[in-house]
Amino acid sequence: MSHADLRYCRLPLGTGGNGASPADIAYTAGFSAVGNGTAWVLTPSDVFAVTTLASAATQAIDWSVAGVFLMTLTANTTFTFKNVAVGQNIMLVLTQDGTGSRTGTFPSGTVFVGGSKTLTTTAAGIDTVQITCSAPGVYLCQLLKAYA
Repeated sequence: MSHADLRYCRLPLGTGGNGASPADIAYTAGFSAVGNGTAWVLTPSDVFAVTTLASAATQAIDWSVAGVFLMTLTANTTFTFKNVAVGQNIMLVLTQDGTGSRTGTFPSGTVFVGGSKTLTTTAAGIDTVQITCSAPGVYLCQLLKAYA
């Protein structure tokens, strides 16, 4: 099945073991009801949307807006998260400006593989941070550094 096939992926709803009820679907961003509520349609562009963030000293990342966030760091940045659902994943693509040495500070509750959360400091350096919300206020992060 290709990504194009997922454009109109239907999830049957029902009771008695023949489908999930609306209450069974905990994460609804990207889904819309169709067929008088008998199915939900997943639109991948809603789930995998990409948005560009302006560089700022404090950046509130709204997890309900997109799944991929692009940002060029022109200052040291403190990140905050809002509208997060347990089980949700996002990716940050962080690019250092022409000066480099910009830092990122993540909210309490973020833990990184191996404990390292230091971003690449070289000018124009690119890092990605894959973040999964595993419980309320708990964010599991994987930092991949220095794309070349």
